[in-house]
Amino acid sequence: MIPIAVITLLVFLVVGVPVSFAIGLSGLLAILLGSDIAPFMAVQQAVRGMNSFSLMAGPLFILAGEILGGAKLSKRILDFCRACISQVRGGLGMVSVLANMIFAGISGSGAATMSAVGSLTVPELRAAGYKRSFIAALIAGSGALGPIIPPSTNMIVFASLTGFSIGKLFIGGLIPGIIIGICLMFLCRWYAKKYNVDAGSGSFSWKTVWKAFKNAFFALITPLIIVGGVISGVFTATESGIVACLYGLICGFFIYRTLHLKDLVTIFKRAASSSAMLMMIMGISNIYSYIFARENLATTIKNFMLSVTSDPNLVVLIIIVLMLIIGCFMETLAATAVIIPIVYPIVVGLGVDPLVFGVIFSIATVVGGLTPPVGLYLFLSMNIADAPFKDAVKYVAPVVLIVLVVMLLGYLFPPIITFVPNLLMGA
Repeated sequence: MIPIAVITLLVFLVVGVPVSFAIGLSGLLAILLGSDIAPFMAVQQAVRGMNSFSLMAGPLFILAGEILGGAKLSKRILDFCRACISQVRGGLGMVSVLANMIFAGISGSGAATMSAVGSLTVPELRAAGYKRSFIAALIAGSGALGPIIPPSTNMIVFASLTGFSIGKLFIGGLIPGIIIGICLMFLCRWYAKKYNVDAGSGSFSWKTVWKAFKNAFFALITPLIIVGGVISGVFTATESGIVACLYGLICGFFIYRTLHLKDLVTIFKRAASSSAMLMMIMGISNIYSYIFARENLATTIKNFMLSVTSDPNLVVLIIIVLMLIIGCFMETLAATAVIIPIVYPIVVGLGVDPLVFGVIFSIATVVGGLTPPVGLYLFLSMNIADAPFKDAVKYVAPVVLIVLVVMLLGYLFPPIITFVPNLLMGA
């Protein structure tokens, strides 16, 4: 079944069939042509792939991000960041990064983060002298923090496929996400000094910061409510998605009064579209998981890898490189759903910390979103900044390098990932 599934999948992808349909059709053909299994098993496995309590967190955080974006919380967050650091060289670029980091702690989605913050920062960055291509790379890199800084849709998918703690994964991504964000800020400062742009605007004022903080207070504490509730055990990671939605509605309708009933139609439409994509990928990808399990592919791959090397570090490196390559050609969530059921038992069996592997793997998925030919984050940021592809690719290279270096540091020095989760939630 596996040769049929892989070959037909490649053919469908080459001719331009959408990823989820390509996976589903190739899986169905593999069952029909390569086995005596009843075809209805494809449908059964697809439904089973979506029937997960932990996976419910994905659509909930997508909806929460849309509600908070519709309530214009991103503008208040941006105003606060502007009051804090826009005065230094490269400050406006840093403001964009910091605002994306904070909003990433709300939405869990890179695309939602980029759309909410990026569209607001482009005019200012252009006026300050930044090139459109650099702006696109900056938006792509800082928006890509959405799948790393908690809550993360990618981590939710990983947890639903492996049964590992969503809460630990969330907290594990916190320090790596912050490190990437700080590195992107230094990149902004370097660019501003090299090209003599964005010398900083105005002077720092505690009064201005305090005023902006008060205006943005309820927006700024949203990540603390989401993550703090999970850490304290008040609610689960899935339930935190419900809390985030309710909190967003309260902020929009009663605190800031920036939401109206008519806005909910657009909000729910966009959330339903994104959620349908997520659930469809997860459901249909489970057909592949079923085929791989029937063919005992995990054992075959494990035996092959162990025949090459028994070093767990090299095995993980091979898996990550494989993910980086596949991520360049396939949507990251779909790639995760196909690969994780195969490789996760292998790395756990070799004694690799599943928390470290989960966070590293989630960071690796970001690289696929930053690199062509798929490059969702790159192409979305190019559209937001109206930047040409050739120049944007040149500036996104250092962003990708930053992500890769942080990913490597996280694996070489596990406490970067494990210290905070183990401290707050136990080893």
